[in-house]
Amino acid sequence: MTVKTNHGKFEVNGITFKQRRQLHRYEVAAINNDGSMISDKFFDVLECVSEIAFTNAEESLSKYKDNEIDEILIAIYNAYREPSKKK
Repeated sequence: MTVKTNHGKFEVNGITFKQRRQLHRYEVAAINNDGSMISDKFFDVLECVSEIAFTNAEESLSKYKDNEIDEILIAIYNAYREPSKKK
């Protein structure tokens, strides 16, 4: 699947049902009872996205700065969370 970001288009792996549930588990763990985000746990979410999206994340993302990598992974995360309704 192709994901458009502010840093270009990326060809990423699709997400399976099992992977989507795993990602959801990380999401839930990243939120405190008061609704605030736990930063360390959010980075676990991004790491999970990285592992799902890329066969070799280091090769695909190493030319970007860390904040840019986070932005790219967040865009991919959003694409995984909002799958296309086209059938």
